[in-house]
Amino acid sequence: MKSIFKAVAVVTLFSIITRGLGFLFRIYLSRKLKAEGLGLFQMASSILGIFMTLIASGLPLTTAKLVSKYETQNQLKNRNKAVGSALIIAMIVAVICSIAVFCLKSVFNIILTDNRAVELLMILIPSIICSAVYAIFRGALWGQNDFFSCGLTELLEQIIRFALTFVMLFSVTDMFVATKYSAIAFNLTCLISAIITIIIYFKRAKLNFSPGEYKNVIKGAAPITGIRLANSLVQPLTTIIIPSMLIVAGYSTSEAVASFGVIMGMTFPLLFVPMSIVGSISMVLIPSITSLMTKNEYSTISQNINKSIQVSIFISMIFIPLYLSVGDLIGLVLYNNALSGVLLQLSAVCVLPITLCNLTGSILNALNLEVKSFINYIIGSAVLILSLVVFTPLVGINSVIISFFLSMTLITLLNTRKIQKSVPNLNVNLIKTTMKYSLIITPCSLIGHFVSNILLHFFTNFFAGLIGGGISIICTLTLCKLFNLFNINEILSMLKRKKKKQN
Repeated sequence: MKSIFKAVAVVTLFSIITRGLGFLFRIYLSRKLKAEGLGLFQMASSILGIFMTLIASGLPLTTAKLVSKYETQNQLKNRNKAVGSALIIAMIVAVICSIAVFCLKSVFNIILTDNRAVELLMILIPSIICSAVYAIFRGALWGQNDFFSCGLTELLEQIIRFALTFVMLFSVTDMFVATKYSAIAFNLTCLISAIITIIIYFKRAKLNFSPGEYKNVIKGAAPITGIRLANSLVQPLTTIIIPSMLIVAGYSTSEAVASFGVIMGMTFPLLFVPMSIVGSISMVLIPSITSLMTKNEYSTISQNINKSIQVSIFISMIFIPLYLSVGDLIGLVLYNNALSGVLLQLSAVCVLPITLCNLTGSILNALNLEVKSFINYIIGSAVLILSLVVFTPLVGINSVIISFFLSMTLITLLNTRKIQKSVPNLNVNLIKTTMKYSLIITPCSLIGHFVSNILLHFFTNFFAGLIGGGISIICTLTLCKLFNLFNINEILSMLKRKKKKQN
């Protein structure tokens, strides 16, 4: 089991580096494309994401499972057939999707309300086919337990995109030209990444296009793809609804697109930062839930779930006072955009439901309750869409914050309720725990905000935000320790025991 712990460490390390680089890239892109250009790219990407889901969700996962299965049984010929079959299916789907995007151009002109977003979508068509190749071969590497190569290819993809975009946009001053060049850079990145994964795969394996595995691939990929496709439809719906309703609220088309780009391209990515940390911890705490269920060891399952939720709440409550106290300065320092900072302060409370929504969804999947997780997501998505329609004409761009908070909170509560029903003797009191933390983060946020405002008279935005935000975090940690809200030593000792057990 030592290799499992090592694999988790490798994946986590690559994930942190890749996400960090991706975050820096988003900052650079937001400065080059400005809010309007970022909004246009986001609109085109949301439509592209639907077609990408058909290729890059169920097929890679099924490929990984089949490759792992046949390698364990030393059936290398069947392994090669599985990869070959998945590649053929992915290419067929990719070509159909590419043709569909091109043929539906006039429809997208109506849906997206901005012809420039549709032009970007047409430019991005080649990435569909390149991504299909990349997804299948990366899935094969995953099935071979080559986590290092999986992490490396993902990191290289981020580096290549950053480098190509930087070179192509270096001397460009026109916003829309820069946006089109960034789309071309994305295409080239997908192509180069596909070539890299092909080279790595063929160093240790081959392809076999003989019949025999097509049925297994389709059977395994279809349900997963169906669920994730439904999930992916929410993003383009919000892309359509938010700008349209902002125009109804009195925004011009340019203002609506720019505001959408700010909140979805600048503010919301910061709200998802805790997920990279929680995801890594969850990989250590909850990998054994499925296997423990077969042994009826529900006491251990209950302990793991409780600890995972407590860790998630604690991490979220570190970021919330940071964003509340100096969110306005973070927006100015990172994006040179005042609105992104103001929206970050207002949406700071969304960090907790976003984090718990993802965690509880993963727990339900581990408990073999994927369908229930999907139903809860659909209910929450319906609330999201309804809230956007109702609140946007009333409060403008702030409706996105209200709608996401209501949606994610509802999904979290529904997921938690189902988890408690499925695991005996599990008691998760989210509301009581959250209220205790709220009593702490409120004064800590006010202290950090007060200090940063004073320091602005003497220091730059960066140093004032750094010191003020640091003070708010220190105060939060101190009070958590004083009131015994979170025992970090208990978690660390548990992780050490787990590591020893695995060794």
